[in-house]
Amino acid sequence: MKTKIKPPPGLAPALREVDRVVILSHERPDGDSIGSQLALASALKTSRRRVAIVNPDPVPERFRFLPGADRILTPDRPLPFAPAAAVIIDSPLLARLGKARPVADAAAVKFNIDHHVSNTRYGDYNWVDTGLSSVGEMIYHLLPSLGVKLTRPIALCLYVALLTDMGKFQFMVTPSSGARVLRLAAELVSAGLVPYEIYKRVYNHSASELVLLRRVLRTLGFSASGRIAYLDVRKRTLRGFRAGDSELEGLIAYPRDIRGVLVALTFAERSGAVKVSFRSKEPGRIDVNRIASAFGGGGHPAAAGALIAGDLESVRARILKAVKKELVAAEKSK
Repeated sequence: MKTKIKPPPGLAPALREVDRVVILSHERPDGDSIGSQLALASALKTSRRRVAIVNPDPVPERFRFLPGADRILTPDRPLPFAPAAAVIIDSPLLARLGKARPVADAAAVKFNIDHHVSNTRYGDYNWVDTGLSSVGEMIYHLLPSLGVKLTRPIALCLYVALLTDMGKFQFMVTPSSGARVLRLAAELVSAGLVPYEIYKRVYNHSASELVLLRRVLRTLGFSASGRIAYLDVRKRTLRGFRAGDSELEGLIAYPRDIRGVLVALTFAERSGAVKVSFRSKEPGRIDVNRIASAFGGGGHPAAAGALIAGDLESVRARILKAVKKELVAAEKSK
């Protein structure tokens, strides 16, 4: 696959030199973070370096089939070594590491690899490319600089990263980005992958998940003459279900895919706070990262999130007001 995408000068040579590397990512890890961590760990281990992966939360069940997922640690488990370097991926802020933050702070050198527009460049070495689809795409282009060839296990992890962060390959908003991402997917598949088998492992639902979906869909609401759609996920709704954040994230697809909706939202109750997920169907005009950032969150123009203190009703009212304001501004700019 011909490409000019390369890490910034100095990052790969520095990464080749370090031993005792810990790879970290954000709270409630997703397919891009886990797939990218596992692919990078596999690449670094080819030169017999000591590598560990630590996340603040456990691996969601649907990603546990990935090679090496059973060796991902949480902060309550001891590291096999004192880390000399921390590679932090898919995390625009160090605060997103949650309970794993002290692990990163203990390392003398930090590498920051991310594609979020809200990234604060907190590393000693920073590679932030907001034009790329996923961190998985970035790790793929890092491999040649590390002297590592694509193997089937690495390809599988990167394919899951790409598949999930691109919303089953929906989030390609220009011909050039679409062609680039699909060429990369084809390259990964050529390493011996079967896309349908991977899709089943990642996206097939359990019966209990569909029962939960039925409950949550009863909360579907609209605002701004149908241009905003939202779902509420209350703690009492989740009683009796073992639904993690990975499963709840998929709920936003249902309001997002309604005709006429421009912005979709989910409001999930936490202890003393509400986790808000944002999706924009026209990110060129309605940037949900800008809205989420105003509430202490962040992400991408098309997809963002924020954890906001307060009860669900008050948080929902504040967010709807902010989104309506953004819609009005977008209408005026036409």
